[in-house]
Amino acid sequence: MNGAWRSAVLLILLALLWPEFARYRGEYRLRSAGADVERVMRGVDQGAASVASAQHARAAAATAATLLPADPRAALIEAVALMLLGQSDAAQSVLSRAIAAGERPELTLNLGRARFQGGDEAGAHRAYLRSAWAAPAAIATLPRAMQDELNAEVARLEIELQAGRLRAPPSLD
Repeated sequence: MNGAWRSAVLLILLALLWPEFARYRGEYRLRSAGADVERVMRGVDQGAASVASAQHARAAAATAATLLPADPRAALIEAVALMLLGQSDAAQSVLSRAIAAGERPELTLNLGRARFQGGDEAGAHRAYLRSAWAAPAAIATLPRAMQDELNAEVARLEIELQAGRLRAPPSLD
């Protein structure tokens, strides 16, 4: 009986821990993808090595997204890798799906970057403005002049909101 009881306890523990194995694999993939993107962005990997790192980051982040479905970091890293590969349309698609699941300023900011890379300056501005509206600190990585312009526009829109002439925050569309 003692051996059967231990086996039952072990099986119960394994059943309880099983979901954590997938989460661990997802976190591992995210860490790997993030390191690849960082190497490319810092210029450590160049030429063919940078393309290979960006491709690996995209694949690892996509795998992480299946293992961590509610985690926006996977979509963000995948989108950045896609932008590094010059695939702005694919990056926009990844970010749009992630935003639909739960809008976050870092996602809308990078949607703006992907739109700008794809030649949609008006769409990029809308995404940057939405980011600035939600979290002014989110736009700190944009050029200073652009930050000032966006902050001024947010201030103007807030005045319109308080006066009742605006009913909703800036739209991404």
